[in-house]
Amino acid sequence: MVAKKQQQNSLADGELFSFEVAFQPNQNNFNSSLYQTEFKRVIELASTYGGAVITVEGHSDPLKYLRSKKKGETGVVLNRIKQSNRNISLSRAQSVKQSVLTYATDQGIALDASQFALVGHGFGNPKTGMCGNEPCAPATESEWRSNMRVVFRIIQLEAESDVFQPL
Repeated sequence: MVAKKQQQNSLADGELFSFEVAFQPNQNNFNSSLYQTEFKRVIELASTYGGAVITVEGHSDPLKYLRSKKKGETGVVLNRIKQSNRNISLSRAQSVKQSVLTYATDQGIALDASQFALVGHGFGNPKTGMCGNEPCAPATESEWRSNMRVVFRIIQLEAESDVFQPL
């Protein structure tokens, strides 16, 4: 369901809440001492909305890709950078999810790991926006850092259809 919504660019449909966690360049470790407030919020929302899916969406910065494109790198190199960005954003989403689950366990709270869905956007949805088919280049360090984030999205799913339609 999450993959289908991602392909349709409709992850926000059915969204109850969303919030972001920013991180540093090349960061792969998400220690609960640094993100305790955000982790508590995820646990609270997961407990409150047990029937909802919580997406953990990793994002990355497009600057290396844009610089390489400006230098005239080949399509192969540019595609490798795109894939690398998708990989790192998915890896970060996985690390954040695991850190939340570990933090919850340490607090004596049992969360259902299957309630979480991971998404690696790479730089396909930058905070700095899209300029045509490419991400817009960040103009400031603040804009650059704004792309390095994980978004938690709580999406309500309907368990049953509300209208009968024969199969």
